[in-house]
Amino acid sequence: MTMLEKADAGVWQDLFTSIIEDADSNVLLLDDEFRVITLNPGFYWIFLETYGIELKRGSSILESMEAVNANLTHEWKERCMTAFSGTPIKVEDVFELDGRKYYWEIHFKSATRPDGTQIISVFSRDITVRKAYQRKLLENEANLRSILNTIEDSLWLVNTNYELIDFNKDFFKKYKLAYGVKLSKGKNILELLPEHMPELREMWRARYESALKGRTGKYFDTYLVDKDWRTFEIKTYPIVENGKVSGLTVYSRDITNQTRAEDLLKRQNEELIKINAELDRFVYSASHDLRAPLMSVKGLLNMIRLDPDQKNVEHYLKLINTSVEKLDHFISDIINYSRNSRMDVMPKEIDFNLLLQESIDSLKYMEGAADVRSIRCINVDVPFYSDYSRLLIIFNNIISNAVRYRDHWKEDSYLKVDITGDAERVVISFSDNGVGIADEYVDKVFKMFFRANADSKGSGLGLYIVKSAVEKLKGTIRVSSKLGEGTSFTIEVPNLRP
Repeated sequence: MTMLEKADAGVWQDLFTSIIEDADSNVLLLDDEFRVITLNPGFYWIFLETYGIELKRGSSILESMEAVNANLTHEWKERCMTAFSGTPIKVEDVFELDGRKYYWEIHFKSATRPDGTQIISVFSRDITVRKAYQRKLLENEANLRSILNTIEDSLWLVNTNYELIDFNKDFFKKYKLAYGVKLSKGKNILELLPEHMPELREMWRARYESALKGRTGKYFDTYLVDKDWRTFEIKTYPIVENGKVSGLTVYSRDITNQTRAEDLLKRQNEELIKINAELDRFVYSASHDLRAPLMSVKGLLNMIRLDPDQKNVEHYLKLINTSVEKLDHFISDIINYSRNSRMDVMPKEIDFNLLLQESIDSLKYMEGAADVRSIRCINVDVPFYSDYSRLLIIFNNIISNAVRYRDHWKEDSYLKVDITGDAERVVISFSDNGVGIADEYVDKVFKMFFRANADSKGSGLGLYIVKSAVEKLKGTIRVSSKLGEGTSFTIEVPNLRP
């Protein structure tokens, strides 16, 4: 080697030494005999403070370690041998100094000199602060995860490629119940939707695209979750970082119970409006119909006082009696209407023979009752349960109508009552050969205070009460009639057995 070459080598050696000594990392070079070629002050002081070993050029690092820590010597030898085999190695060591733990990242890598011999470069750096930050991040992530999973509503995050960034347990559970799919991070949320629901995919794609353009969204959806239709309020929020949308957060809240409560309240309000309207009409019509017979009685009493002929008193008393009966009938209808509206259904075993006989007996003193022949056919062989008082109201009203609207021109007036039943239901049919109902009035007979004409004898409440009582028993009623031939009512009520 020439003098110039030796001079150049010295310059490069000085430069190399300067670089090592100024490096941020701790640097150590070992030859193939594990002897120290060079090291910088950082490595020197770390070994001295940690192990009490003073490393010098030319000294064997393994022999220096052996006197202090045999296990450490073995570890370092294995690491160096691995590096000599051509495989770089990175490890993390923990050192305790003055009661405090320090974390170090150490790299072992081999290189070949021009003369063919190998050397080991060892670089180490203090990662204690980084470890502390990592622990803090993990703690924060654990805290965030805990917060997410304690939220009772569904929450999930999606990046610009529609991939799931994160989600909470509620969303995981509901998604699995709805679609049978287990969610996992990194999956395309659109591709996880069932293939046979392309319209659902496109709907959610549009929502995600809108949020990724920086617009918040609010939607209301209904999904089948665990065989139950549930309603959700869904909101989408863009995630903005440095003025750019990097993803979106989706928040879903189950509002099924709230929606059902609102629907129930709406139905109740509508029913209340209907009831109030009916009540107004009822008060108006009832007051008029109650007052009419009273005014008639009052007028007839004045006639008795003013008429000098006492022979007419009997006629006036008969008219008064008719008005009083009409008033009594109307009051009975009002009482039945009130009972049906307010009383709970109280099922008991029904004997239809006794029920029908009681109804007929209660009406036997009604004018014209003796002129209507009853035909009975009862075939109920199983125990049948229903509300006795409501059935009696139904029977009384329909039978009294058959008497009241009998055809006086027919020699034989009759009412046929046909009752058949099984374990599930009973069908009751009332058929008479009375005056009948005109076609234009058939659909209106169940309305409150409906009268076909001014000569109608009833209060207009009877059939309205019948229909209301049947509905209270969860049954149905149908009517068919032909003017001049008669009327038929068919009632079907379920068996309310215990």
